[in-house]
Amino acid sequence: LHSDLAPLRYCDDDGNVTEAYPFNLNGSPLGIAAICSPDGRHLAMMPHPERCFLMWQFPWYPTSWDVEKAGPSPWLKMFQNARDWLESC
Repeated sequence: LHSDLAPLRYCDDDGNVTEAYPFNLNGSPLGIAAICSPDGRHLAMMPHPERCFLMWQFPWYPTSWDVEKAGPSPWLKMFQNARDWLESC
């Protein structure tokens, strides 16, 4: 699998791709969490970002992040981008 066809990977606390539990819950090979078509138009992913769009839903994040515990998580941006794209069609 070409690395550019696997845009999302499971990583450990140091940002290293991993197959190890608990970072990679299903043990997917090469830490692959998503695959996409060569043209980038189709994406299939295993993670569930809808379960973690607010910071209080995050089980862990780096202490260096300056976030509000009651505020949005970085995953919310994905949904905002999808909405913006749909509104532009």
